[in-house]
Amino acid sequence: MIVFNRLFAITFTRYFITHIKMQSILFIFLFVSLFSVSAQSGWDSITVHRANTANENRNLKDDEKQVIFYTNLARANGKLFSETYLKRFMDSTGIKPTPFTESLEVDLRSIENLPMLIPEPDLYNIARQHAIESGKTGRKGHQGFKRRFNNLASTYNAYGENCYYGQDNPLDIVIKLLIDEGITDLGHRFNMLDPRYNSIGVSIMPHKTHGYNCVMEFGGKIRHGQN
Repeated sequence: MIVFNRLFAITFTRYFITHIKMQSILFIFLFVSLFSVSAQSGWDSITVHRANTANENRNLKDDEKQVIFYTNLARANGKLFSETYLKRFMDSTGIKPTPFTESLEVDLRSIENLPMLIPEPDLYNIARQHAIESGKTGRKGHQGFKRRFNNLASTYNAYGENCYYGQDNPLDIVIKLLIDEGITDLGHRFNMLDPRYNSIGVSIMPHKTHGYNCVMEFGGKIRHGQN
């Protein structure tokens, strides 16, 4: 028993030391990686923290939280968003400049310190229901938009809706809606960069014919001491 305990103690000690070393190496690697990304992107920690309004929300899935995060980054500093995320997206996907991408770059230059979009349960419920119904039926569009907001007219003094169909990658969703290729009135872009809005609900669900659909509900809500 004594021999066993000694062997166990020696084995455990060696494992513990090795584990600690590996954890330390991993921590240093992650720290350096994050530092490098932060340094290259130019995004300061305060802005990143402000934009991450959905971080502790328990209703939203991670990809839905990221849609809000990227949208908030564009609202916080449009010029930097254009120089980092938009540029990398176009470079990595091979998208060629069009009048829509060029007008987005112009619009983003004037965007700075817009209210951050805070997730709200009522907007999330509306987005989720519409995303589920659209996904199951294979429909596209904003059918029933006014009906969905009937009971919220007294809560929000302004509201809007974006619907996206395609992949479920959060950055793809945000940038493609901002570019709004082929949409003459640029309605999706204007919703995402509208200074009247400070509230949001996002839901990403499977879609019968388009893979996935993402519904974004926007609202302008009076909050004392916020936005």
